Amino acid sequence: MTIPIYYDPMIAKLVTHGKDRADAIQKMKTAIKEYLIEGVATTLPFGTFVFEQDAFLSGRFDTHFVTNFYTPEKIKEKQKANAEAAALIALKFWLDQQKITQAVNNQSSGWRRRLA
Repeated sequence: MTIPIYYDPMIAKLVTHGKDRADAIQKMKTAIKEYLIEGVATTLPFGTFVFEQDAFLSGRFDTHFVTNFYTPEKIKEKQKANAEAAALIALKFWLDQQKITQAVNNQSSGWRRRLA
């Protein structure tokens, strides 16, 4: 559905828990990766960024975390690296499929020899 401009900006809240901080963080990273929202911008990439920072993982951070560690370019760099990796994986898959297709196309069924 279309989200009206008067709607509360918090469409959903993602919460995890675990046996300890490290377990909860790992569950959150997995949950963010598997979360699917289409059509609107979210803070999920920022959440991933936060959960990858040593200062956050160690618990040694304060209210200046964003100022001290975050810039939009850092997320863009990560997204660019992920896109490049995905493109390389897709290219390898495509090349492997081409090899299989060529191998199948080059095999003779022998039906022409039987007609002669």
